[in-house]
Amino acid sequence: MRTILVFNDNSAEAANAAEFGMALAQKVAANILLLNLLKLDQNVPAQLITQHKNTLVTNATDTGLTEHLCNMSKGGDFKPAIWDIDASEFTMEEICELVINKNIWLMVKGLETSHVTQTALQHIDVQSVLNRVACPLLLIPGKYKQRHFENIAYAVDMRYFRPHIVRFLAELARVYHASLIVEHLSAKGLPHLDDKYALTLFDDAVKTKIKYDKIYFNNIKERNLDAAMDVMVNALHADLLAFANHRFHFEEIFGQNIDDNLPEQIPVPAIIFPC
Repeated sequence: MRTILVFNDNSAEAANAAEFGMALAQKVAANILLLNLLKLDQNVPAQLITQHKNTLVTNATDTGLTEHLCNMSKGGDFKPAIWDIDASEFTMEEICELVINKNIWLMVKGLETSHVTQTALQHIDVQSVLNRVACPLLLIPGKYKQRHFENIAYAVDMRYFRPHIVRFLAELARVYHASLIVEHLSAKGLPHLDDKYALTLFDDAVKTKIKYDKIYFNNIKERNLDAAMDVMVNALHADLLAFANHRFHFEEIFGQNIDDNLPEQIPVPAIIFPC
């Protein structure tokens, strides 16, 4: 049975990510593990609470996030098992061991989309966790309300294509009947690929090996990565962006590490895959 792990720091962003994780769990038949990074009665810093008042957080606080998710799951075709673990005293190594030992399928974390000066997750370096485990990390913008995917975009230089990433994304796309677009973006310092050659690489790597009739290819010639992200999100309507950890486009967008804020050019969920 698959398990989705949600990082919970009692914040609005974590509650929103947990709701997203629940909707996803019901689609892919996965259970939910809430990793509580603070004691249940310990609040996030006051300035974060005042910035993110909403009904979701009120409900989660009144009933407890586990019970809130259980109430959400009623009436669905699949009812995930939901449990939580007090990880408030866990070291980074213990969190990584848990992810590995529990064979976690996906980690989910809520992030703010603007600068926050203090965060309850200061002691958790999610990048370090991602560097040491084999499952991907799904980042959810703090106020993002859509609970499904229609267009999934994988940003990659086809010269460094990762088949396991597209297999995972195709499986996810199939559940939602979503389109999966492999977006070729030449890595910084490398020449653009000719359209015909790029399509040949795509056909060899994807079309002949991954059976899904809604996989498409796009050869983006834009060198400015911010502009390319804008095209993907606003022109191609991508509602999930996929990257490989510490590879070319990831580092241009996120830098060396994932911090507690999503880059401004990423207004939709992003999924980061281990290399």
